[in-house]
Amino acid sequence: MQTQKESKISIITCTYNSEKFLQKALESIENQTYKNIEHVINDSYSSDGTLEIIQAYINRNKHQYDIKFIQSEPMGVGHALNVATQSATGDIIHYLHSDDYYINEQSVEKAVQYFDENPDLVWLTGNFVVELKGKQIILPQTHILEPNLEIALSIMNFISHENTFMKTEAVQQYGGFNETKTDVVEYSLWLKLLKDHRPLIVNDEFTVFIIHKGSTSTGNIFKLLKAVGRAYNTQRKEHIVPILGYYSEKNYYKQIKFILRKIANLRSLLMFKMM
Repeated sequence: MQTQKESKISIITCTYNSEKFLQKALESIENQTYKNIEHVINDSYSSDGTLEIIQAYINRNKHQYDIKFIQSEPMGVGHALNVATQSATGDIIHYLHSDDYYINEQSVEKAVQYFDENPDLVWLTGNFVVELKGKQIILPQTHILEPNLEIALSIMNFISHENTFMKTEAVQQYGGFNETKTDVVEYSLWLKLLKDHRPLIVNDEFTVFIIHKGSTSTGNIFKLLKAVGRAYNTQRKEHIVPILGYYSEKNYYKQIKFILRKIANLRSLLMFKMM
């Protein structure tokens, strides 16, 4: 059932030699019950079968909803996302990467409804969901974020990019994505938004991220430690929630231990599933 207010949502998909997983992402958009969609696809001059998949998708859906296809030079994911965002005209924006897919047919409708029911809402985020060896695993980090948002983000990026929806004008107002990084390009944006707007944290799932060898979000413990270091440097640059500084009471350190235990448990679960 469609929500009463017909808010327009812009879905952004950036591609570069993405033929392996792209079809699943596109089909998940085609199957959405909510149809007031604008889909912006930004391809970085793919040389595999990506363009053929996109063209077939456009042909199937050009009369169903608005599809914009653009191309930009391969200058990193942050640059590609920012270029695509400039073409977005929706009230709400969501970034569905080529190796993501919507978890069910009501994902977009459900997200739009949260915004329609909360007129002042700027952004919302849900649980992180991954697909590993064909199985979906829900990582309920909203249980960490809800009581400890600032503390959690002071350690590293706990917000699932794939399960975050924002007002389009907010993304544009706060400068978009970091083009100097090769991964976690959204972290600076989260920190900037957090200065003025707390996200609605919902114990819900919208999209699934496929873990595969080439994905930028997978890695080992050394990459995790590097991510914590990058998080601290980003915090210093944005002048917000440093790991040490604003939180000196003992309760802070207790909550840090709680969060680190959660990280260890989630990592153990992933490692067990990969065996």
